[in-house]
Amino acid sequence: MGQAMISVGGRQYRINCRDGDEPRVVGLGEELGARADRLTETLGVMPEAQLLAMTALMLADELADARAGVPAGVAPAAGGPILDISRLTRIVERLEKLAAA
Repeated sequence: MGQAMISVGGRQYRINCRDGDEPRVVGLGEELGARADRLTETLGVMPEAQLLAMTALMLADELADARAGVPAGVAPAAGGPILDISRLTRIVERLEKLAAA
């Protein structure tokens, strides 16, 4: 089994993958890390779990748009992005408080 190292939010992660898939996993990790860095630049430093959850939600939002046939970079017809970063931050913070309780 292959392994690839990726960096997200300044932390290193060893990811198991199929032999030969290491370059693809590293490339995907670089994209993930770049998106996490943009979130940190915009919102400031946040807990690791929150950063990973927000990054994953942003990617899921893009995937949902792609599946719906919305061209990349075009806001949905309802008038704006589906995910508002400040609202998303509050949701994640509430979820973390619930999980800690």
